[in-house]
Amino acid sequence: MGMGPVENGASAAVEATAVVVPPAANKCGSYALLQCGEDSEYVRKAYGGYFEVFRALLAEDGERWRVYRAVRGELPTDAEAAGFDGLVISGSCSDAHGDEPWILALVDLIRRLLAAGKRILGVCFGHQILCRALGGRTGRSTKGWDIGVSCIHPTAAAARLFAPLKLPVHMPVIEFHQDEVWELPPKAEVLARSDKTGVEMFRLGDRAMGVQGHPEYSKDILMSIADRLLQNNLILDCQVDVAKASFDVRQPDKDLWKKVCRGFLKGRLPSQQQSQQQKQQQVAVL
Repeated sequence: MGMGPVENGASAAVEATAVVVPPAANKCGSYALLQCGEDSEYVRKAYGGYFEVFRALLAEDGERWRVYRAVRGELPTDAEAAGFDGLVISGSCSDAHGDEPWILALVDLIRRLLAAGKRILGVCFGHQILCRALGGRTGRSTKGWDIGVSCIHPTAAAARLFAPLKLPVHMPVIEFHQDEVWELPPKAEVLARSDKTGVEMFRLGDRAMGVQGHPEYSKDILMSIADRLLQNNLILDCQVDVAKASFDVRQPDKDLWKKVCRGFLKGRLPSQQQSQQQKQQQVAVL
């Protein structure tokens, strides 16, 4: 499973799709979260749900954000998707290589979105399902669960892509997964690796980027999920101990990840801006 929002029976009847429309939203961008797991009771009570957790990481003043609960089969129509500047795919307790109807529908939607020129950011399960939709392969990691703060290392390609951010050699991020990208989509490039995972980040052009870790998580969210899995005998006590200890070694660099994720999603990177300028020049010539 590409671990993310953990399903909770008590939250199955969570409120309908939320829409946040601050002033001047249309001028500042419109974005959607495709939520691929149910809100856990803890996150719902502490944060108002995973939608708010992602908004805290990615949203800025004046933007409009909407959530679609993809795990329930709720996806934007092509007409609705046309109005978004970018979309984010969340984590999940499901497997990105699974064939549940909602997963197959999501794969189909991702392909249509990218064909329409939309920008997509995938996180954990979202990273894996994005890879699958683009022609790559995902599956269980041979190294088992990765839980806690991991140190990932950006590649030279990432250093060029995020040049204005001057990426450090180490980029600590919270991880919670047992699935991974096995094979990149054609023409995609690796942006980061770690000792445990060969593809921690990847991108395909200026429109698709996946992040295996959880930039949106905090320690309490991670530990609440770990406790639930421990109670259900899905992980071991020693794995929870390792996860807790990892926060004593290093802290996730949330500010850096916020800049990385916002920069890609909102087209602020030099290569994205150059691509947009080239498109505008082509239209002008036509």
